[in-house]
This record gives sequence, C-alpha cells and structure tokens, in this order.
Amino acid sequence: MPDDIFGAPLPENDRPNRKRQLGDKDQRAMPDRVRDCLNYPLLYELAELLPPPSNVGCPREYPAIVYMLLTALTPVAKSKRAAVGFLTSPQEWRSVRAHVRRHLGRRAAAALPLSPPSRNQYQDAVDKLLVPSSDLLEEAFRTHAARQALEQGLFPSDAPKVWSRPERRQLLVGDATVPRAISKSRKPETIDDSGKARSHRVDPAARTYYENGEKQKRQVRGSKWFFASGRSDGYWNRVILSFAHVAGGEYEDEAAVAVRQFVLLKDVLPDCMGIVYDGALRGVHRDTLARYGLLAINKQHGSVKPVFYEHLKVCRSGHELWCSDGRIAESVSLDDGTRILAPVPISKLEHRLGISKSRWYHVLRVPCRYGDHTYRVPVGITTTPDDRVLRAIGTGKRVKSDSERGFHRAELLQQIPQSTLAHQRVYPYRADSESVHAQFDQSLWNRRMVAYGIERQKIFVLGFALSQNATSHQIHRERCSNAMKVPALA
Repeated sequence: MPDDIFGAPLPENDRPNRKRQLGDKDQRAMPDRVRDCLNYPLLYELAELLPPPSNVGCPREYPAIVYMLLTALTPVAKSKRAAVGFLTSPQEWRSVRAHVRRHLGRRAAAALPLSPPSRNQYQDAVDKLLVPSSDLLEEAFRTHAARQALEQGLFPSDAPKVWSRPERRQLLVGDATVPRAISKSRKPETIDDSGKARSHRVDPAARTYYENGEKQKRQVRGSKWFFASGRSDGYWNRVILSFAHVAGGEYEDEAAVAVRQFVLLKDVLPDCMGIVYDGALRGVHRDTLARYGLLAINKQHGSVKPVFYEHLKVCRSGHELWCSDGRIAESVSLDDGTRILAPVPISKLEHRLGISKSRWYHVLRVPCRYGDHTYRVPVGITTTPDDRVLRAIGTGKRVKSDSERGFHRAELLQQIPQSTLAHQRVYPYRADSESVHAQFDQSLWNRRMVAYGIERQKIFVLGFALSQNATSHQIHRERCSNAMKVPALA
C-alpha cells in the first residue's frame, strides 16, 4: 500500500483503541436530567406551536407546555406512568411551576393547576394535540437542533477544511435501530388449548427487520428509526439533529431515508463536510451525497469486485488501470508471471464546487520508469447524460457518460478509500451512532417500545431527542459559565 495523502493502513493490532468507559463526570442522574428538560428553551418554543385551546367542548385543563414537558420526561423516566408519577411529588410540581414562571411569566405559571395531569390526561393530549402536530414539531426540532449544534461549536465555519482528514466535529453520524415491539402478539385473536378465543393487542407499526450487516443477519420485530447526530470529543456534546421512521426493512429503504435526512441537514449546516455510515450506503446513495458536496465515508460492499478502468497511454510502456478497494490500482507483472493490482498513490483529494453540483477527483501520481505521471480521476459521482458533456481532446467527439457505458463510478471509487489510514481514523466515529442506540434502548421500559402505532411512537422518539439535546445544552451552558469564572478567580 503506498504512503500517499491518505496514508498506509495500520495492522489491526497496531490500531489505537478509542473506546473508553463512561466516567463519573459523564454520569447524569434522573433528577439532573429532569432539570435539564425544564431549563431547555426549545420545549417552551415547541409549546407555542401547538394549537390553542378550543372554545367548543371540554376545555383543556393544562397548557401545552405541560404536555411538552411530559413528552421529554417520558424517555427519562422510561414510561408515561413513571413520568407522571415523578411529577406528583409536591416538590417536583413546584419546580415545574417555578420553571414555567421563569420562561413564560407569572400569568402562565398561575394558570397551572395545583397537581400534575394523570396518565390518561396525557395520553389523551398525545392523541388529540401532539400527534396532529407531529410534522410541525419535527421540522421545528430539526431547525433548532442545527442552531444548537452551531452554538456548541459543531460544524464551525472558521475551521480549516482538510478533505482527506476531516475532524469529528465536522462530520454527521447516522444509523437506524429497531427497538422491540411493545407487544409480542402478531394476530389480534388466537385460540388457546382449551378452544377459547383470546384477544390480543397488536402493534400496527411492528414488522420484521434484519440487522447486523450483510453476512450474519438477525431478525428483529419492531419499528425501525433513523437518527443523525454530531458531536465533538466530549461525551455529552452530542446533538441529535434528525430522526425519521424507516418503513421498509431492506438496506435500500434505510439508506434512502438516511440520504434524504442528510440532504435536509446540509441545507441548514452548510459547513458540514460529510457523513459517516455503515455498509447500508451503496454507490447510488454516495453519488447523491457527493453531488451535494458531502464526503460519504463508509465501507465497501462485499460484492464489489475489481473492474478494469482504462489503459493509460502517456508513455511508451503504458499503464493498465483498474478499480480495486475503492481506488485506482495498476496491473503490475511479477517475476513469476503473475499479475497483481498495486494501488496508485493519491497526491490530493480535490473538491470542486459547481453551480448545481460538486465534483470530486483523485489526483494520482502514477509511478513510471520514464518518470512519474500526474493523472486526475473523477470519483464519488456516476455521471449521466444530464451532466456536463465531455468531448475527446484529439477528435472532439462526445464522450459517453458513466451510466451510458455501464460504469458505476460511485460504487467503485470512494472519496476516502477504505484501505487507508485516513479511513481507519475517521470511520470509528460511526460508533457514536451505536451510543445513541444504546441510550434509546435504555429509555424504553423493558427495552420495548412504549407506544402503539407510528404516530404515537414518533412523539416518543421526539421526546427522546429533546431530552438528549436538553442535557447537552445544559452541560454546554455549565462549561461556558465555568470558563468565564476562571479568569475572575485568577
């Protein structure tokens, strides 16, 4: 492997272990996380988006902010019943009134009843108030989460952009997980051994998905949810930026949802350099991300085989170039008569921002006994007839696009090849998505989804993202406050 701009990969035993145990300073008790939610400004902003009480019918007993607080507290307490039970303490309910007074004023605090709502009252609000406004709440969450990420120093505009060595805070991380269905039943009615009919409640959102990659797939019954997040080196610096339900169980369905969410985030995070994902992304998905100016960092699919690229005639000997391991390699003859594919050194990863799309190139340094040659190869994007028309230099004839000649460039040539040191340093950031999934599983009662149907589950997922970002926001405020106190003490 050549020592080029991406670096030669390290053996597995020599790679640094970046995993660490959760330290005491990273722990956050439930009362602390409740205070984080009560101090989170977004909850009060989202409450303003909910429809006002109707003058017809039974009047709403509690203002919208109470139901938004319970939405964020449900994942913290792991169930609606536990969240409502936690607020039944007179001390905790007084704390809620104090925070409402601080954020919304005395009039809003005075309108609160003397006791918190019951579980049935909150469930009724979920069905009649939160679910109809779920799309509006999700859009507002995504916009505010992006603003929070920028305030916490993620995706900075003043940081240098080194495309071959992106920083952790400049990348998005995403993946999908399948929490187990709330009910094990698959049929609404069964016949037991005695011949009696037994009724069961079935989750309409549950279906069978396959997890754990290409080779060893594991069946899981539930609903699949995608999360995208960004973070720096601190554990609680993570900000969940987007979430979405994945309707299908195949990789293409998950990847399509992920690409759609990443494109939406790119519009509000212009200085985001790329994304880190698993093998679910294929060439067609990397092509879309590359056109939007994003690095797509993931592993090559196991079915990708070496493909002939072209015969480079720039000297008397010529060079036979192939696509192998996500990069250009040269076919070299050995003394024993066999041939190997030797990777060609890459001197630069070049990004050109166009009017409608980006272009990516590997600037190669082709070794030759007559003198090394510099050769530029497009990567990451499979061109189509709708793209810019290319013509041969000598004849002026139109050059066929990649799709016309059946060459899947985005599938075969990666922006950051897998077998490089740069990929080994950046790809481990994907483990942060597993951390999000672990936190999500811990927020579930008995590690099962706590709601029936996609609409209700979406409200729970929104609450999980709000509670996580609330803690991240509060810890960031505490660190900024402590940083300002240090010079004063000195």
